[in-house]
Amino acid sequence: MKKTTIALLSAAFIIGGTWSSQAVQAASQVEAGQSAVSSGFKLNPAITKEYGGAVFELESLTTTPQSTEYLISRIMPETLDPEIDRNLMVMNYLVMDSNGWIYDRIQAEDKGREKPDGTFDRYYKEKLGALKGKPKELIILPYVGGNYDDKSTKYSDKASVTAKLSDNYPVKLDQGKIGTMTVTDVKFEKKRTVLTLSIEGKTASIQNVGTWLLENGKAMDYSRKELISVKNGVYHYELEFPAVDRKVPLQVMTKRMTPVTFLNELEMKVKLQ
Repeated sequence: MKKTTIALLSAAFIIGGTWSSQAVQAASQVEAGQSAVSSGFKLNPAITKEYGGAVFELESLTTTPQSTEYLISRIMPETLDPEIDRNLMVMNYLVMDSNGWIYDRIQAEDKGREKPDGTFDRYYKEKLGALKGKPKELIILPYVGGNYDDKSTKYSDKASVTAKLSDNYPVKLDQGKIGTMTVTDVKFEKKRTVLTLSIEGKTASIQNVGTWLLENGKAMDYSRKELISVKNGVYHYELEFPAVDRKVPLQVMTKRMTPVTFLNELEMKVKLQ
């Protein structure tokens, strides 16, 4: 049995580091999950899911005005169905709330540990942004897929998709089997350039990770990405780049991506109200 790891979509997803835990309050168990106040809590007992013999437990979920953190432990059997084993080797997590708001990863770690009874398991611990408003429920959605659709080069060059930027919007980019991305506006300012994107569906946070601004063919990374609104299942993001010279050719670049499959058997729902 191979050790389970979390596959990263791009270098923007960094595994490692730790953070301080916030004080938590015990929460009572309800029929479909756990219910707790949004100021901070620890689920006890944990929400447990099974997938092909592998056991996943949501041990804790903590909210503060600054962030949201959760920890999922997993115990793997000695043998697994090959397809399930492959899925667990490349599985990732998407977190959204009952209002459709998606929370981006800030920091995460995936490690092994020894339990008090002398047995060993692995855990995945992730820090996200603070809750948006007062959602009734938080949903953790494990998934596979959402990778660049090219493994022949280090930077998946053959998966690159570009479009020229002008004064005419929207500009649509075909990302292959995962869907499309649309540039709805660009603001050229003295110290920065701000792209506004719209992406339909809950894979929006996966699709926008690989987005660059090209100035005369040179790729620039964004320094800030922010979800600004969600309406009718369409996610609107702002991406901030350095200021550019508008006299030279400008393009936006993204990647064609493989489709995403959500592992519904492992979906975890936490009642917040």
